[in-house]
Amino acid sequence: MGLSVLQIGYYHSLLETRRLMLEEDGYTVTSVLGNDQGMAVSATGRFDLIVIGFSAPHSVRRNMVRWLKQHIPGVPIVALLANDHENFPDADFCTLSENPLTWLAAVRRAAAKSPN
Repeated sequence: MGLSVLQIGYYHSLLETRRLMLEEDGYTVTSVLGNDQGMAVSATGRFDLIVIGFSAPHSVRRNMVRWLKQHIPGVPIVALLANDHENFPDADFCTLSENPLTWLAAVRRAAAKSPN
């Protein structure tokens, strides 16, 4: 694949685990911790898709998704869900985070919709 993924997470260990899984699936991954780093890096890099982690409060992640949609429209966003009651209407794909096969499938669907 070779697509470039920006991963915004909220815990170092989860960032590292997801990075390894994404790289194993063929993606080039840039991982950042938290919304501030996500905003800074997304403004300077070119990414084919974005993955938002599940470990911060819903409002923090919702604000990140909205900011990304406003500032880099057209780049698909996958929001990982902490539970099935969450909703991110601005994200392109939402998926439960518990099973790597499930969220990697959502990343693949997002990659297929990437304009790059």
